[in-house]
Amino acid sequence: MATPTQSDPSRFTYIGLFLTTLSLLQLELFLTRIFSVTMWYHFAFMAISLAMFGLAAGAVLVEVLPKRAAPEMLTRSALLFAISSAVCFVAQLYIPVNPDQEIFSTAAAFTIIAVPFVFAGMVVCVALTRYPRHTGALYAADLAGSAAGCVLTIPILNHIHAPTAVLFNAGIAAVAAFAFSLEGKSRPRSTWVSALLCVLLLGVGVANLSSRFVDIRWIKGGKNWGGGLYEKWNALSRIFVRQNDDQPFGWGLSPTYTAKHKVDQLYLNIDSGAATVITKFDGSNFAPLEHLKYDVTAMVHYLRHDASVLVIGVGGGRDILTALTFGQKHVTGVEINPDIIGVLNGKFADYAGNLEKRSDVTLVHDEARSYAARSNQQFDIIQASLIDTWAATSAGAYVLTENGLYTKEAWITFLNHLTPDGILTMSRWYYETQPAESLRLTGLATESLIAVGVDDPRKHIMIVRKKDSGETGQYSVATILVCRRPFTDEEIQRISDLSTSMGFVPVLTPKYAELPEFAAVASRTGYAELIRTYPLNIEAPTDDTPFFFHMLRARDLLKASTYEGMNEINLKAVKVLGTLLAIVTVLSLVAIVMPLAFRKHVREGQRTSLMIYFAAIGLAFMMVEIGQLERLIVFLGHPIYGLTVVLFVLLLASSLGSLMSDRFGKYIWLLPLLLIAFVAGSPAVTNRFVSESTWLRITISAAMLFPSGFFMGMAFPVGMKKARLQDGAPTAWYWGINGAFSVISSVLAVVVAVFWGVTATLLVGVASYVVALIAL
Repeated sequence: MATPTQSDPSRFTYIGLFLTTLSLLQLELFLTRIFSVTMWYHFAFMAISLAMFGLAAGAVLVEVLPKRAAPEMLTRSALLFAISSAVCFVAQLYIPVNPDQEIFSTAAAFTIIAVPFVFAGMVVCVALTRYPRHTGALYAADLAGSAAGCVLTIPILNHIHAPTAVLFNAGIAAVAAFAFSLEGKSRPRSTWVSALLCVLLLGVGVANLSSRFVDIRWIKGGKNWGGGLYEKWNALSRIFVRQNDDQPFGWGLSPTYTAKHKVDQLYLNIDSGAATVITKFDGSNFAPLEHLKYDVTAMVHYLRHDASVLVIGVGGGRDILTALTFGQKHVTGVEINPDIIGVLNGKFADYAGNLEKRSDVTLVHDEARSYAARSNQQFDIIQASLIDTWAATSAGAYVLTENGLYTKEAWITFLNHLTPDGILTMSRWYYETQPAESLRLTGLATESLIAVGVDDPRKHIMIVRKKDSGETGQYSVATILVCRRPFTDEEIQRISDLSTSMGFVPVLTPKYAELPEFAAVASRTGYAELIRTYPLNIEAPTDDTPFFFHMLRARDLLKASTYEGMNEINLKAVKVLGTLLAIVTVLSLVAIVMPLAFRKHVREGQRTSLMIYFAAIGLAFMMVEIGQLERLIVFLGHPIYGLTVVLFVLLLASSLGSLMSDRFGKYIWLLPLLLIAFVAGSPAVTNRFVSESTWLRITISAAMLFPSGFFMGMAFPVGMKKARLQDGAPTAWYWGINGAFSVISSVLAVVVAVFWGVTATLLVGVASYVVALIAL
């Protein structure tokens, strides 16, 4: 049976497709943000995979279901996308999702939330396959809508309660359905689509006024009981403030400390997994803050006095108050989350001591590494205390959360912005059964010191830890001190005496090592050998492998010794990533094989070369996109800038490339060459301009991304043009193959990046495009 087509889509088809993909991308990103609160971060990545799988499944349904006129299918599918995106989202809020224990309920929630993506996939597939002479222009509208959604997501999340934003987004999808209905000239349908739109937007208005019309029901660890003093969502996180008890707070408090004062504190929770406190401070009386001097994170202040301090990660202001308690001359606090600074400067400013009004305190909204690189100032102390707590650690760096603070290049930047006597100090968790994280931190110090010209790194490093008071050994905190010059005998003795008096445990000094591994990792000769023999990867991360918390090597995954004493949360992240890759691969293959098994015209019309082509470009696009995002996110200095700039430029350039594919498609063979130029040249460019202004760095990034993005956008319409030369070609099935391999690639790209590096991810993308062009 011939496939119904309409040779010339109207402008309403372009508008509807643009709005559908805009809404689709926003829904995907909104869910990623919400899942980061309701589940551990590594499950948030499911939102991306669900979206891409829905696109592939929608294409399969278009191929399998009875054929109808394109305007009718577009309107119905878009309407179902709008309805299901609101209804399914609200429904899954009531399911108790606990991926570690409630497997079936978690699977049910993921299944429900995948439904709207299937209908969106049907819209995109119909639009791109039923108007064969206009594939390039329609694909351009598709990509332009995604680019617009990428840009709009951030301001929407910054101003609208995230669950409410999902309903608002459903309204946008309903507008798309309304646009499609106008092409069908069906006034009754247009009327009730408009009515649905009004209901949805009215509901969003009510929800936005109350901020509780629809809300998350479950968070990490159990039910969301609500209440509290303050809640705010933005594109980076959800922050929640509630009253805390009056006992001094601190992960690294000395066991010998006896509280002399009750301390008023507010508990500041970030994404229901990371915690800090806002301590009440009247601006002058430091006596109630005495406990801050007894924390292992404060050791550096006993060595440097009247110092200029750079605090990385302001949080509730605890490290700033610590520096002020020690009488340091000036503190600069750099915080990446604007709403955390807003809490200290706004609603709780009086409670926190109006820190921003003090002459000896400067609060800056920026990414710390980028700020330091651009700064002309040198600091006596640069401090970061558990700024990546359980929330970020649990991510296992699997949600594009590579950490640019824990790389060799970052530490070189920090060391170069210290005064000659300056100290870089960071505090991390110390796992007593297997202190791999602390060993890797020490290795990072060793390599960075060698890179800035130090002959004997051990003379420049000291580590002290607070022993876990429980039985698990999982909540010990270690603080590393790294000095530009060798520590003096007096400084070494001072730290040793403090450790004894406060009940802390020295881990490493120039004269002592608690474990032989720490002595080895801090020496030029022993470091390389320890890296080779240690069961986990403790080599210093670089900007090409910026996954500090990922310490499993691919070759060691099947060794039982690898997992002995390992951080359980990171192990779960690895298991989830492996399981997710297996699931999406199986489901995607089913989506490809099923039409072959049940549709005769697919079996008869398919061409192996085109099947390989569409699979390869699906695999390649995601590999390149994620690789370029990883490569530039540190250079741009802010994860939001990275996400927005890279995705927007790639999608916009691809949209223009698709639009111009008929004219320039014959030059698509230039694509692998442009990508190789990016892989080879981008590190030098980013190193050269890393300290320039934000707008210049954005412009440079766009210039590097645009050429390859332009030709990446041509790949799909060029393939469809080739397919049209064959009568009865199963174009919807080809689109499904492309989507299925994009699903696989969305997970596989992260696997390649964390195990083999960002460059390897990009090279796999280049190789996939080469395979595609050979098949074409």
